[in-house]
Amino acid sequence: MKELYFFDETFYWGRSGRRATVIEAECELTQDVRPDELRAAVVSALRVHRNFRARPVIVGRRFLVEDSEAEQVAVVSEADGLPRNVGTKETGGLMLYVSYGERRFTLHVFHGLADMRSICGFLGTVLRFYCQAGGDNLPAADSMDTFPCHEHILGGGAPGEPQGMFVPQEHDIFHLPERLFSTRTTRQHIIDIDVPLAPLLAFARESGSSVVPALNAVIGRAIRQRYDVGQKEIVCYTPKDLRPVFHFETGGNGAIPFSLPYTAETDRLPLGERARRLREEMMVQTRPANLYATVAQWRADYDQIFAAPLPVTEVSPMVVKSRRQNDSAFCTYGISYAGHLDFGDGIARQVQAVGVSAGSYSYPLWIIACEYKGILRMRLVQSFESDRLATVIHQELAALFPGTTYTDRGHHDFDSFPLGSVPRKDNKQV
Repeated sequence: MKELYFFDETFYWGRSGRRATVIEAECELTQDVRPDELRAAVVSALRVHRNFRARPVIVGRRFLVEDSEAEQVAVVSEADGLPRNVGTKETGGLMLYVSYGERRFTLHVFHGLADMRSICGFLGTVLRFYCQAGGDNLPAADSMDTFPCHEHILGGGAPGEPQGMFVPQEHDIFHLPERLFSTRTTRQHIIDIDVPLAPLLAFARESGSSVVPALNAVIGRAIRQRYDVGQKEIVCYTPKDLRPVFHFETGGNGAIPFSLPYTAETDRLPLGERARRLREEMMVQTRPANLYATVAQWRADYDQIFAAPLPVTEVSPMVVKSRRQNDSAFCTYGISYAGHLDFGDGIARQVQAVGVSAGSYSYPLWIIACEYKGILRMRLVQSFESDRLATVIHQELAALFPGTTYTDRGHHDFDSFPLGSVPRKDNKQV
């Protein structure tokens, strides 16, 4: 048995249940999938990334994990079209599995194991084994694991007093007036918008901006075109990678969210100025002192949760509900940016495209973007049916960056993590 580091454990408490946060990383291949070789590749990758083979156990009132070697992993056909329950017999107790179609496969990974940067790293290792592109440079077993990043950050002390932090309670925030799917389902509507990367990066540089604020400049305008926003603020929830800020490495979770507001005043500016202004705001919100204050508050909130006397199976659903209600109240939509993916030439010849997604349960629209082979793929995950906002976003981007494409992928049912399936032990058994 192994204790979870703080931030990893918070996902077991706050992102579990029927509508768990299970991240999907999909690879479109140039050849048919070879299921047996894919299964062997995932097992080999699990020997490298120790935290990805975690099997949770509830001990007393806390989550622990057992992370012995995994000799088998669930690699299943998409043909049945059914979502699965991670951490159960369906996945051999693991918090991940793989599904495949004719020329694609998808990693399904519970967020408690890792953030998107680490999941993409794990995907790269799987591909090196599967595509036999690793040569003699494959990483050693157990060479990648998680790290106590929040303990490391707080142990270093505050880098200063927080300044300029966005306080949602002090603002009138706009919410998308769409009719949402039932909270009893994990069904979502998925749309891909593929943007040529070179002109997008050129625009961001010329504007004194970067990818995330540049996208916010376009999406904020699209939302104001589609809806009657008035003087309310459009607020984007987006994660910030803490690794380069506080100087650590982890194969698990190492990011924390911040808010990026788009105001009526911002909307009146020319596009390039909007992108520049939003980057300036992003730099304020992600100052080390502001990020430290967010980490400290997160720790204080969860220390109270951990100390509650009720069983974890009763507390966790309340935490999930509370976190999602707060996210919904304080955000309009979310953007997560997985960054640039480059698996090497040998893999690039076999992998045509990569897309990342997860159920959008906290706010109606979650966009996960990643760069691969000169394309920024924005995968829009909606908890509502209408494609009208997605169409406006596409039109705005296509007008700026010719060659931008739109693909409606229809409905998709995401996976669950039922706490009732987690084994329980008392402290004497550990």
